[in-house]
Amino acid sequence: MSTTVFPPLRRDRRVHGWIMSAAVSQAGDMAWFVGLAWSAAQVTTPAGAGLVMGIGALPKALVLLYGGALADRFDGRRTMILANLARIVVLVVASVVVAVWGLSLAVLLAVAVVFGAVDALYTPASGTLPRRMVRSEDLVKLSAGSQLAQRLAIFAGAPLGGLLVAHGGLVTVMIADAASYVVIAVALAFLVKPRLPQPVSTGRSIRADLRDGFAYLKRDGRARTLVIAFSGLNLFVGPVLAVGLVQRTHVAGWGSAWFGWFEACSGIAAAAGAVVAMRWKPADLARSGLLVLVVQAAGCAMIGVVPKYGIFVAMAMIGCTAGIASAQLSAAFQQSVDPAYLGRSFSIVNLSDEAIMPLAMTGFGALISVSSIPVACVLVGVLFATLVLWAAVRVNR
Repeated sequence: MSTTVFPPLRRDRRVHGWIMSAAVSQAGDMAWFVGLAWSAAQVTTPAGAGLVMGIGALPKALVLLYGGALADRFDGRRTMILANLARIVVLVVASVVVAVWGLSLAVLLAVAVVFGAVDALYTPASGTLPRRMVRSEDLVKLSAGSQLAQRLAIFAGAPLGGLLVAHGGLVTVMIADAASYVVIAVALAFLVKPRLPQPVSTGRSIRADLRDGFAYLKRDGRARTLVIAFSGLNLFVGPVLAVGLVQRTHVAGWGSAWFGWFEACSGIAAAAGAVVAMRWKPADLARSGLLVLVVQAAGCAMIGVVPKYGIFVAMAMIGCTAGIASAQLSAAFQQSVDPAYLGRSFSIVNLSDEAIMPLAMTGFGALISVSSIPVACVLVGVLFATLVLWAAVRVNR
């Protein structure tokens, strides 16, 4: 019988430290994203700026699966600490280079590439931590609390990045982001200590571990269904919000301010959804989270067809269901996947965002070009609903 003691979540300093330090890091990342985008626009052409903002996805996609295997093979917490230290070093070195030699496209590209590779090591390792910190029944609250804190951090980080880059340049943004990584590295080193041991993979090599990870998903139907569903969710929602909503706002002549209000509505609703998830305790987390996403699919379809004020309703539907479903499905994923395979499973899910999302964005834009915004949004909404209903039917088989 396990003798591990789990304090009540509301008094768990390790969990609070993890949530708050991750939120600080998220705010720093958002500030860095804004600062990087603005700086790229100042030193290169629009095409060059697009390359700077997108090139980090390439090394991340290439390294992610190996990052997941490393997370399952070695201690995930130590991997996260080392990855954070690497990010701090990259930012400090880059800030010195910019301060001495000035800002250039080559520097921005180099930093984006290195960051992508380091993130590929950090992300899967971070996915193994919640399972080892709290009781299984507290995973939904942990996920919801983390989402709520990080969404608030994004709201704070974006304007912070704009202010910092306007008054101090990219060097100031780099220093601020490095400081945010120091916060989470210190929290991981001294406060956020897992209570349960991490089962480690025993393959002869990283390649063998990767093959074993795919073999595990082949034989575990529930884990496989969740991985497929998770891998497809953002591929439907992301293009509708990033391409469809922008095009609808532009074509209708509503103006960029309305686009900002639409996005704000979604963010506020997502925070509210995370609060609901903390209180709602469905018997089947996976099925509940998947069925909630049918409402999100309907919101995606509505983006293309409803009038201006109806967009607020659609964005509220998308945001609120994202807050609820993300918490429930993240907890179901943590509970369902064998702990020895969590890192590899997370890396496969994240790989879809990095490797396939650019294709999904491009494909959705092409679909609008050959049909129309309403047709494209409704079609994607139908496909999205089909995916989550399929997963809801199969997840308990």
